[in-house]
Amino acid sequence: MKHFILLFLGSLFFLFSFSQAPLALKDSALANAGYSVYAMDAATGKVIFSTSQISLVPASVMKIVTTSTALEVLGADFKFHTQLGYKGKINIETGILEGDLILKGGGDPAFYSSYFPEHYKGTFETWGAALTKAGIKTIHGNLVVDVSCLEGWSIPGGWPWDDIGNYYGAGVSGLTYSDNYYKILFSSAAEPGQRVKISSILPSIDSLVLTNKVVSSSINRDEAYIYGAPGSFNQIVEGFIPKGRTDFAVKASMPDPAKIAATEFVKVLRNNKIGFVGKVLINNLLPINDFVQVADKVSPPLSNLIVPLNKESVNLFAEHLLREIGRARKGSSSIDSSIVAVNDFWKEKKIYLKGFYPTDGSGLSRSNGFSARTLAEILRYMYLSGNSEVFFNSLPIAAKDGTLQFAFKGSKLENNLRAKTGSMTRVRSLAGIFTNQAGKKVIFAVMTNNFEGNQSAAGKVMENLLNELYLMDVDTGKNGKL
Repeated sequence: MKHFILLFLGSLFFLFSFSQAPLALKDSALANAGYSVYAMDAATGKVIFSTSQISLVPASVMKIVTTSTALEVLGADFKFHTQLGYKGKINIETGILEGDLILKGGGDPAFYSSYFPEHYKGTFETWGAALTKAGIKTIHGNLVVDVSCLEGWSIPGGWPWDDIGNYYGAGVSGLTYSDNYYKILFSSAAEPGQRVKISSILPSIDSLVLTNKVVSSSINRDEAYIYGAPGSFNQIVEGFIPKGRTDFAVKASMPDPAKIAATEFVKVLRNNKIGFVGKVLINNLLPINDFVQVADKVSPPLSNLIVPLNKESVNLFAEHLLREIGRARKGSSSIDSSIVAVNDFWKEKKIYLKGFYPTDGSGLSRSNGFSARTLAEILRYMYLSGNSEVFFNSLPIAAKDGTLQFAFKGSKLENNLRAKTGSMTRVRSLAGIFTNQAGKKVIFAVMTNNFEGNQSAAGKVMENLLNELYLMDVDTGKNGKL
């Protein structure tokens, strides 16, 4: 009898919850989709509304997990270091270095990044001047680039072949350079369906063999894709670019960022009249520590790095932070150790981890999986953290900036809601925080897979849902009115 009563009460609760469910969840776009929603009072942790907590592909909201873990493990003031030095002896009379230059990468994701142009501007020139000050006029050895700080594969498992050759699918490197992408500049005919020409490649890459199969199109957007295995200098670019264009830029992932960075540095050395006749060698085995340091370039602090990471959804930055978490927690920057480090950290914090299957740091892999509840609980943990302000300030603001620049315009959530977006084919996610009509902070996570229609339709469903949650009473879970 007692068991029956509990079942009956549970059924009543289910029916009540269902009757209060936002109308947005009845949209036809979700008719055959999987979705997970979780909303709570940020101050108390009380659940306002939730659905079934199934594990779903998250896309780029995975970056919430990565950036919050990085802030807690590494600290907001953490900085990366890239060092220049030498091994051997300098002949003071002739200025000849009888030995090798050592360029030691520290896994800095932002080295010469377009997101921090002023911070790294002139770094190579400054290094050249530092060598001159050290008495070096000619280098008789090699330039050895130490990238051993990052172990294992540069690309996480599960990344689609369609993505790997493109700029957003660039892998990590011990010496990442210029966001690890290069530009292919095309010129297209005035008519559609014509083979386009490559006008230039920036920066120029020695040994690059690029097979061009791109044609002109009447569609006014970039539909060109690059295919090439990590580390391979043989790549194929195919697809479409708009007709009648000159120097139309398509961004491709660099086959070997460390080698390309070193080659650019050698050019600067020669411009500074420092002789170099050796080779560029890449060391990815044991770290080189016994060298005389002449320069050290320090990155912006982590608190700054996560701003473009979250606002513009930069995959490369997220993957670098994941590896640094592994190094800090497990003494290894391999992808496997880094994933274990993330799991262990949130397990220690007693976050809901049923169905939690991370496989990368950015969300580009379809092998990632977790529920909205996991995401919401991590967000609330960060709300109570000493890193709260730094973290939430890195999220895009509705109708203002980043990936939410055009969302929620004209609604009560405009300039109110801060959230990380996530999208890929048949995947849409949104998670963050807003202030509701009663002035209370609400943390939420919404995820859906395999919805009907396009991304715009799925995005509208989420906007409608969040606007309904804005009106929902925190204490009763009932829908309210303005």
